[in-house]
Amino acid sequence: MIKNHQKNQDEVNSDEAVFESFFSDVLRKMPATTAKIMQQTFNESRVKAEKIVFNSRHQVERRFSEFLDGVDNQTKTKCHQIIHAAALTAAIVGCSPIPFSDAFLLVPIQLTMMSRLHKLFGQSWSASVGKSLSKELVVVGLGRGAVGNIIKFIPAVGTVTGAAINASVAVSITEALGWTTVKMLNDGEDLFEQVMSFRGQFNILFKAMHNLK
Repeated sequence: MIKNHQKNQDEVNSDEAVFESFFSDVLRKMPATTAKIMQQTFNESRVKAEKIVFNSRHQVERRFSEFLDGVDNQTKTKCHQIIHAAALTAAIVGCSPIPFSDAFLLVPIQLTMMSRLHKLFGQSWSASVGKSLSKELVVVGLGRGAVGNIIKFIPAVGTVTGAAINASVAVSITEALGWTTVKMLNDGEDLFEQVMSFRGQFNILFKAMHNLK
């Protein structure tokens, strides 16, 4: 019992270390004013974000665990940690009180996630192509995400309702992008050379995410 408790605590500590590293890396890529606001509202935003991510994390990970067939346990764990850190960061951005922040702020989160996944699989990374691709994929979620941003501007209604919509969309986009990247890397596909395949697989996964939630 003690050993199991220690193992669980070690996993929590490891997850937190990956998240802190990921979040710090993303903050450095954000505009200074935005980064400052995110830091000031971090605790409150994280509480809301964790509830959103918790509702989907294990269900999503079980659904797409087959994408890691043939991968060693250490790499599997790191994949889960990287995608979870990205999803949580995306949810925190989605819970941000900054109107119209989440759409373009997802891009540095996604680039950081994709870069780390490529490095994990020993593959080269093209930041410029990745930026163009991730910007394009963000558009998939803008239909619903924009609704939340508009609500943020309405006095009295406040940011809570809007943030909830945006955070959910942000998490879905980020998780779908992460697992699509993992699948193609594990299958030995170059997502930059096979962009059409990447887009198609992303769209399928993005829809699957919504069916799970």
